[in-house]
Amino acid sequence: MSTSSGNTYNPDDSRVNVVIRLCGVMFFALGFAMTYETYAEAGIDTIQPPLIPVLYLCSVMLMLAGLVALFAKYKASGAPKSP
Repeated sequence: MSTSSGNTYNPDDSRVNVVIRLCGVMFFALGFAMTYETYAEAGIDTIQPPLIPVLYLCSVMLMLAGLVALFAKYKASGAPKSP
């Protein structure tokens, strides 16, 4: 099967792209859930106050990694380069 750009379709690369994006969604969801839980628990004083900024930083890093994985384009290292 050939695409309009002349490249051949590789199902293995397509599967890897899907897995990378699913991991991105999971990381983003985990970061969002961590942010929500930190916000909810910080209001009722069950988390030590010095720990709250660290938890927010970790959740932001998870969400950022998830967004990068969502927009990343996988390219196999052994793939031939197009002219």
